[in-house]
Amino acid sequence: MLRSTANKKNTINHEFVILECIRDNPGGITASDIVNITNFSRNTVSKYVLSLERTNQIFSKKVGAYKLFFAKKEKFIPFETAITYYKALLSKFKKYLPNNEDVAIQIGREAANDIKFSFGPNIQKQLRGLKSHPISRLFLESFKAFYSAYDIFQPNIDITILKIDPEGKNATYRFKNSIFLEDTDDFIYHVYIMCGISEGILKKAINRDVLCEVDQIYVSNKKEESFFDFIITIK
Repeated sequence: MLRSTANKKNTINHEFVILECIRDNPGGITASDIVNITNFSRNTVSKYVLSLERTNQIFSKKVGAYKLFFAKKEKFIPFETAITYYKALLSKFKKYLPNNEDVAIQIGREAANDIKFSFGPNIQKQLRGLKSHPISRLFLESFKAFYSAYDIFQPNIDITILKIDPEGKNATYRFKNSIFLEDTDDFIYHVYIMCGISEGILKKAINRDVLCEVDQIYVSNKKEESFFDFIITIK
């Protein structure tokens, strides 16, 4: 009986530590990252990650070459509270400062220097690798994999590359399944802010001039039809 109780406590401890580890990395974290942070064995991490997924406490998403894990409920502020708060600010920004899309982009550019992004170790490694790589096309293809790691409000956003310039100087991306384009354009300043943040992050990552532009935004009463497009140019 004592042995059974000890095993139960050990199970709870492993799940708790792994869940806290995932919550501490809202930008997503791989199983390898969890192994390195917790010093648990790979088999142990795999076992309890699967358990946490089955109990709907975490979810996973393929981002580039990696499978990232995200917490369903954030550690500090409930997601529903944070998103409601943020949407209210966006809608009032648009209401009282209309036609200020360029300002929203500039806010994003400058905010990229101040926000503490919680990229997992593997994504940080990839970003460092891009800085020394001479081929622009690689940067443009990699952007799709990195974006959802820092747009923390919508890690499940769908991103497709519509086209890449043959010379690898610019690319157009389409974003769908956005929670900011649901039946209204009240929250579209988020798109412009993220455009600026994307530009700022890419500039630091590859140490080159980058321009991110909002090409078009389409809002439909059907969420699956709504989208926004970015054009990223590497100079």
